[in-house]
Amino acid sequence: MDATAARLPQTAALENVAGGERGPAGAELMDRAITAVVEVEHAIRRLTALRTLILNTARRQVPVAEVALLDPASPAARSPLTEQRAELAHRAFVADLATALQLPETTTSRLVDEAEVLVEELPRTLDAMAEGTLSYRHAQVIADHTDGLDAPARAAVEAAVLPFAATSTPTGLGRRARRARELAHPEALAERHQRAAADRCVRLDPAPDGMAWLSAFLPAVQGHAILDRLDHAARTLAGPDEPRTPDQLRTDTFAALLLDTPGTDPRAGAGGVAAGTDDALAHHARGLTPRVAVTVPVLTLLGGGEPATLEGYGPISPDVARKLAAAAPSFTRILTHPETGAVLSVGRTSYAVPADLRRHLAVRDGTCRFPGCGRPAARCDADHVTAFVDGGATDAANLLHLCRRHHRLKHETSWQVRVDDRTHDAVWTSPTGREHVVPPAVVVGSDPPDGSARGVSARAVAGGDLPGGSPPAARNRDNTRPPPF
Repeated sequence: MDATAARLPQTAALENVAGGERGPAGAELMDRAITAVVEVEHAIRRLTALRTLILNTARRQVPVAEVALLDPASPAARSPLTEQRAELAHRAFVADLATALQLPETTTSRLVDEAEVLVEELPRTLDAMAEGTLSYRHAQVIADHTDGLDAPARAAVEAAVLPFAATSTPTGLGRRARRARELAHPEALAERHQRAAADRCVRLDPAPDGMAWLSAFLPAVQGHAILDRLDHAARTLAGPDEPRTPDQLRTDTFAALLLDTPGTDPRAGAGGVAAGTDDALAHHARGLTPRVAVTVPVLTLLGGGEPATLEGYGPISPDVARKLAAAAPSFTRILTHPETGAVLSVGRTSYAVPADLRRHLAVRDGTCRFPGCGRPAARCDADHVTAFVDGGATDAANLLHLCRRHHRLKHETSWQVRVDDRTHDAVWTSPTGREHVVPPAVVVGSDPPDGSARGVSARAVAGGDLPGGSPPAARNRDNTRPPPF
């Protein structure tokens, strides 16, 4: 640590941060340290933008330097096939760069490809990196979601997501970019989904300590339904006498369903068999009906081509949405403005105000409203911004969805939140005074100018009438009582 600090004299002013000071002085030093980290991060982003520009400049020199990159005596150098010579010259360049950077060639090749995309096709994204407001990971998300689009569509997606990129995590930016891509893509989502589904597969990757990662590339609706079933099993099996964590319960249920190995002790694990691969887990999980929540424009239900929205993921094809809607036992009717998408009212399928209000909030919030958190609202608590015991009302203006982790953070630390009356933004203030604005997933507005509700969306919940498939035990989440911590 001392040797590193000696090479970085800029750290001298912050060396007391780790000195153990308590009270306001310690908080001030922590604030200065956070500010310094942010400044360093912005400098890294600017340097990364410069690296991207230089990489693309080097790539553009490969055709000019082809003679130097190829062996004059090789068949490739004498070949009349221009593409073959160009490919070999590019590989020689990438190998040269990779060895200089001490990086794998695949990693280096991707850096070069991404440099071409950012410089040649996404200049506004590169400008944001050069200003320090956008990280390279954010830029990669934008590049991934504009891949394969023509120039007008690519520019439309870039323009739609850049204003939100500086205040979003890469994951949050990805959700917004998926929606923007569907609006701009010239090809129908159903056709692209059918083509992508042909590539579905399962992969097994080794991991240390006798473990492995098992992953599947499959339609999003199936993926969400599988996870919902595992979540239900974990919540049902959890209890004071259950030693396994929710993640362990989900994993053990997953293994039990696939292996269906009877007679194994749920808490065993000997012989390399994961704990919980028993018939009891599999039997319990089979008794659960997975549920997925889908928002479907009413014209799509009638045969239109507008994409639906899978909760927690984003756009899905109209054909898939109609199949889910046909099997759904219930709907929640939601009127929306046809141009702005603003929620105007929530259908009165129940007289129970808390349940109706929760449905309204789930549509408005979409996810946990803490900065950067993407946990679906259906798996969060509806928390009073001003505590109920302090006179806070149980209404939409005073309720936000917070996952249990951030619910506890709000109640037990000096993080504070308020809701903007006009925009419905959640404005968070950190312990060091930094403000973070989290907009709602759906802007809740007023009636259209002519007073009519011209657009209608139907929310179809396949397999049950609770958004996100929450089991009955999870229904009471309006928090009229203090949180259980």
